Amino acid sequence: MSDKNSHLNTLLSNDKKWQHSYEQPIPYAPLVQLANNNWVVPQHFLRYKHTLESVNEVLESIEFSAHFRVLAAQKGDEIYLQVAVLSPDNYKKSGHQNADKAKKLLFGRRWIVEENLPTSELIQTAFLALKVAREHEVRELFQLKQNGAISTPFNNHHDLPVMAQNPELVIQARHNDDINDLISRIVFADSTVELTSHQVINEQQHLYTVKLHCDNAQLNEFNNKTIAFLTTGSSTNHFLHGFITALVNTSNDYVNEQFKYQGFSRFSKNVAVESIGKLSIAMRSPNTVDLCSMGKQEANQLNFEIDSGRAPQGCGQAIGGFLAAHGIEQPENAHLYPNYL
Repeated sequence: MSDKNSHLNTLLSNDKKWQHSYEQPIPYAPLVQLANNNWVVPQHFLRYKHTLESVNEVLESIEFSAHFRVLAAQKGDEIYLQVAVLSPDNYKKSGHQNADKAKKLLFGRRWIVEENLPTSELIQTAFLALKVAREHEVRELFQLKQNGAISTPFNNHHDLPVMAQNPELVIQARHNDDINDLISRIVFADSTVELTSHQVINEQQHLYTVKLHCDNAQLNEFNNKTIAFLTTGSSTNHFLHGFITALVNTSNDYVNEQFKYQGFSRFSKNVAVESIGKLSIAMRSPNTVDLCSMGKQEANQLNFEIDSGRAPQGCGQAIGGFLAAHGIEQPENAHLYPNYL
């Protein structure tokens, strides 16, 4: 361990390699040499202490679309992320004067950032926040002409308590199989859509290919896009649910490719899955980590602090009921939650 310790001391004394005050190795942290000969301390041996300043520092290294900006803010002791969206009014008719230029400033839901959140998880929280914000936009861009009016049946603003209290109004009572009529009534991003193919795979599975005719959508991955999707039924309702799922997946794929941290697209299909697996093994395998006894104590203490701190305050009784419903009196890791269960 002496050789590795000397490498660790060198790493910690090099400001260019270890410059973040919000993440620091625990005492006796292991140093792992990667296949490219670089030395690293794996994230699960780091302590984190994020502040609003440190969160903003991380966000500055994130690249994404100019129309979506991940912001960090603080209320009291609570730090949170929020996505700012600069978007055309999805409910304004396309023929409205200057509708293509006028944009609204909107803000998504808040995503709490815990003080000890690993930096990797902080980055992925921003990633998820962008996906959810864009899904919100996609759902509002999908319109359906009905009874002389236009609805957005997949948007997130419908009154769920009213639907739950009156399920007979929204549960499908019959199947309508006129796909061509349905297609003629669908509008996406102020443009028509076209069913270019329909293939019956078997009695339950149908493969549809749809052409989007929008060419000026702010979410530009949809412009003149052809989308294929599989449904598990032949009704128009199956088609609609399959179509919106395919649209959301298209948006998510765009985020996967375009979201970058320090220029790296972590979730891109260009990242080799098996290589990620090898890197994970290199940083987690007991054969490479080689913790000394003191290092094991420090690591166990760190894990205890993180896991025990996850328990939601004031919910012990509810968790007890949750366990009892599964016939469990004490979970295997009950030692993490003293005075809680």
